[in-house]
Amino acid sequence: MKKRMTLLCLVLCLLLPVFAQAEAVDPDHAASLTLHFADGGTPLAGACFSAYRVASVNEHGAYALLPGWDVGDADLNRTESAAQWMALAQLLSAQTEEATDAAMTDQQGLAAMEDLEPGLYLVTGLPLEVGVVAYEFAPMMISLPGKTDGKWQYDVYADVKFSKGDVIRDVRVFKYWSNDGNGSGRPGSIMAALYCDGQLYTTVELTAEKSWSHTFESLSAAHEWTVSELNVPNGYKPTYGEAEGALTITNTRIDTPTPPPDIPQTGLVWWPVPLLAVLGIALVLTGLVLRRKWGSENE
Repeated sequence: MKKRMTLLCLVLCLLLPVFAQAEAVDPDHAASLTLHFADGGTPLAGACFSAYRVASVNEHGAYALLPGWDVGDADLNRTESAAQWMALAQLLSAQTEEATDAAMTDQQGLAAMEDLEPGLYLVTGLPLEVGVVAYEFAPMMISLPGKTDGKWQYDVYADVKFSKGDVIRDVRVFKYWSNDGNGSGRPGSIMAALYCDGQLYTTVELTAEKSWSHTFESLSAAHEWTVSELNVPNGYKPTYGEAEGALTITNTRIDTPTPPPDIPQTGLVWWPVPLLAVLGIALVLTGLVLRRKWGSENE
């Protein structure tokens, strides 16, 4: 019996340093969160992040979900794997309204949020375009404070994870006609070819019914897009350019269109009417004078 008591005392003595090192969370201690955004070691500015406090934390480090949030059957205090935390972040990101705090990355790629209450936070980022590269940020869960080497750290630093791809844009093509009068010599349609970095990508028919225009949707801005006309109509010369972000084709008439032939007028001609009226009146007056004279001579 004495041996057992001695062994128990020995075990407790060994555990006392461990218990002594267990540090309680101070729920009233101000915390901070600094996010770092860099691509291949290059810090990027202008990324906007928002933090939402979804749960409080007690002195034992246990979370309590705050009102207004729903995690279904998930248990915040039993969530362990990265996949579980990712699924939880996706679920909560669909419920966001007013953020607890927000910040934008500076030239060092840092976005700092100060004076935050301890708890569990959902962090989201708005999509960002830098040149022809588009960045997207997956929502993530961050605990304030965080634990490092068994100690609570109230100032947390985190690298944000992102995915990237090409910026996507629409390319519109306009067809213009120049110096061709009323357009009687225009064809009913033309074929335009779209090129990607000098290689044929696709073709499209432009018609008057479609206002001589077309929009190519969802094209990568990382490539150069140009347009060319196929089978240029006789008598026209095409030129290419850009206007307000759209590609343009202008067909200019280079020969003088043949004027339409003179067509005899088949309607009524009204200009002789006044003249004929005057001549008629003159004839009537002349007749009256002659009649009077003739009557006088016969009396």
